[in-house]
Amino acid sequence: MRFQRILRAASGHSNLALPYWNWTNAAQRALPVAFRQPAAASNPLFVPGRATGMNNGTGQLPESAVQIGTAMSYPNFSSPVNSGESFGGRRVAQPIHLAQNPIFGALEQRPHNVIHGLVGGPGGGPNSPNQAVMSWPETAARDPIFWLHHANVDRLWKRWLDQGGGRQNPVGNDFWMNHQFNFFDENGNQVSMSGKQVLNTVTQLDYSYDDDPPASALRVPFDVPAAEVVAASSQNDDETERTLLGESTVGEEMIELDAATKRVPLQLSDEAGERVAEVARAEAVPLEERIVLNVKGVHFDDKNPGVTYEVYLNLPEDQDPNCQSPHYVGNIGFFGMGTYEAEEGGHGGHPADMSFDVTDLVRALQERGEWSAAEARVSFVMRGLEPSVEEAESAQFLAAQAEPPGRPRVERFTLTRGA
Repeated sequence: MRFQRILRAASGHSNLALPYWNWTNAAQRALPVAFRQPAAASNPLFVPGRATGMNNGTGQLPESAVQIGTAMSYPNFSSPVNSGESFGGRRVAQPIHLAQNPIFGALEQRPHNVIHGLVGGPGGGPNSPNQAVMSWPETAARDPIFWLHHANVDRLWKRWLDQGGGRQNPVGNDFWMNHQFNFFDENGNQVSMSGKQVLNTVTQLDYSYDDDPPASALRVPFDVPAAEVVAASSQNDDETERTLLGESTVGEEMIELDAATKRVPLQLSDEAGERVAEVARAEAVPLEERIVLNVKGVHFDDKNPGVTYEVYLNLPEDQDPNCQSPHYVGNIGFFGMGTYEAEEGGHGGHPADMSFDVTDLVRALQERGEWSAAEARVSFVMRGLEPSVEEAESAQFLAAQAEPPGRPRVERFTLTRGA
């Protein structure tokens, strides 16, 4: 890892290793102490532009933000152009920094994006006096915790590969395997490496993680030098045929998201009932036939809201929403939606589309008699940092539960058959 070599050169310690922030561990969801104490310029790991609760140690990442089960369950690394139903993300022809219509893969959508926004907190972008550093792609790498956050994402990528079951890196695309990416080494010299040169952390990059399996048990899903590289044009980038099963019924108005739980009806088609009945009978449902909740056009204005919204399907009004609920779908995060000057002045956001596989959830609702043939309900629940027990009733924590900035909102949502 070149960044690790740079750290070793800068520190003078040849055995220095880049750690990872293991936020999947419930005991490590608060920002590591070294990054917040002392809270002064004398500490090179301290950054003022973070969420207050992160920097003062009173808040930690909520449980829903660090869930990895959905991402790890996908056996496919990539998905069709307009689908996020994969571990890695949709297939694109070339690198894109900020897409006009972002569609995120499961691991990027959550936990990656959600954690970025919660650590950075609410605030403006690169030119704002109230800058939320980790909440914006343009500035996130200026926060030292960025590197430990990404090291954990990299570790989870390895753990995904270790599961087997067809999981492997996308070696069949010649553009991504042969494209040269430029870096600077520990001596300040520019070097280039291709995708096929960074596939194996041990043999190619000379680093491993403390929870890697023993060398004798390591899965090598392919031989890198001998990997078959085929033309990108041969990849199946065609859209999976989708059938509309339902859509939100809010007319032309956007769905405004705020601190209060928002419940919006989902009008179902006649075919929805038939499809749910098919799913209930099926032992296994292939990806192209699964039921997907699509949240379309996620917006915010010039300030990142600095929160996440948990999404639920048919959540009873008397049930306390939490990610252990059988009605829980997933999370919306706002990282990666860059702002731009709208044509008529003012700021607007690059709207993002997000998708959630709800096949098993809908099947369970059907079996419990909680699924109507005519209408369902989608709920959006705001979730900020989770306080310690002693901080839960403090004035500071309660103030943090106020309305988020940036006027977060959603254009509409749909239920479809096919990812």
